[in-house]
Amino acid sequence: MNNKSKGKAFLKNTAIVTVGKVSGLVTMTVTAILTARYLGPEGKGQVALAMSTGMVLAQIFCLGFDQSAPYHIATGILTSKRVLGSWILAFVIACIFSYGVAYPLFARYLMNGVFAGVTKPMLFIGGLACPLYLLRLLVNSILHGHEEFFKQSYHNILICTGSIIGALSALVIFHLGPLGYVTTQIILGFASLAYGFFVLAQVIRGTPIFSLSDWFKMFRYGYKATLSQIFSLIDLRLDIYVVNYFTDVSLVGVYTVAAALGNMFWILPDSIAVVLFPRTAAADQEGSRKLTSLLCRNTMWQTIIAGGLFLLISRQVIIFVFGARFSDASTALAFLMPGVVGQVVSRICFTDCSARGFPEKATYSSAITAFLTVALDIYLIPKYGIYGAAVASSIAYCTSGILGLYWHLKLSDNTLAALIIPRKTDLKYYLAAFQKIKARFISQARD
Repeated sequence: MNNKSKGKAFLKNTAIVTVGKVSGLVTMTVTAILTARYLGPEGKGQVALAMSTGMVLAQIFCLGFDQSAPYHIATGILTSKRVLGSWILAFVIACIFSYGVAYPLFARYLMNGVFAGVTKPMLFIGGLACPLYLLRLLVNSILHGHEEFFKQSYHNILICTGSIIGALSALVIFHLGPLGYVTTQIILGFASLAYGFFVLAQVIRGTPIFSLSDWFKMFRYGYKATLSQIFSLIDLRLDIYVVNYFTDVSLVGVYTVAAALGNMFWILPDSIAVVLFPRTAAADQEGSRKLTSLLCRNTMWQTIIAGGLFLLISRQVIIFVFGARFSDASTALAFLMPGVVGQVVSRICFTDCSARGFPEKATYSSAITAFLTVALDIYLIPKYGIYGAAVASSIAYCTSGILGLYWHLKLSDNTLAALIIPRKTDLKYYLAAFQKIKARFISQARD
């Protein structure tokens, strides 16, 4: 495949993944609006704590296999059947340690602390998000390794559709409250996995091969990513638990609105990172360096411009969409926005590092930012509430971006200017995209 064809394939795959990510954004927006309107700040905070905990544990106890799988498939080190067998073993281990060990400990010791305001039934039902999310990671990581981005995105769209149907059913039609909402989401979440398993069977075409040596091979790569994920989860998730501990569950609900609005600016960088990983893993040094430079500087400036414009109208949008009780989320979002930009740079740069075979670089950096997050959360949240949480996260995210640039530059012989300063040659990509959209619009108008 020549460079032009590779470029077209990359853009096509990025567009496909972006569609899947946008569906996730739509789902996040719809469910956030419904939970805000029908459950209020308190109910929304309860739902966030119950559901987020299961997802956090899934990301920790999957042992980094969600990143190890695409790496070993893309590089040809292991076949899909061997990867699947190792993934299943990892799934069983994760379920035992998360739902069998962690949740009973939470229920016994943390219900009056970080889980204050959440009932035990809601905590344990929300805990089923752990095996649910693990199975989603299993399917998506193997499809990712095969660059089956259309099937992966379609799978994610079905998951998002089920989530919206669940929210409408639980909140609008039957008025089931926080516990009913969580239960409905879990049930429909498992139902939506049927398509993922069907697609996975088509891609692999055979039974899984179980081998402890393969499992350890994937673990040796994955544990580096796992440590990074644990530290990243501290950066991304710790604040809601600290906010709940020092304030109350209703402020958790308000803060999650600000965080969700900030997360929407990660849609494009995340889509690019998904496609970038296998492409960089299989590319030569020069090709991966140029591609990462192009993507980093453009996504960074797109985020700065889009984020700045949105902040101008964020308060009005939040009051109109979520209600006046969530108005403080606009100020929290303003404090979060510098960190959102920093995290965009971090995700692109560390994806490149992982694809080069150095996932531990993200781990080193995440350890530093995790320490910052813990220290700043404990210092700022008791004094400034959700604004302190936003400032703490923003500082940590910016630090992550700086460290991402540092490690990428060290591994790639790239230049800082190439990563952050726009170039005139970048305009051709925007002009080409505009011409395609214009041509398609004219063609449809004629038809």
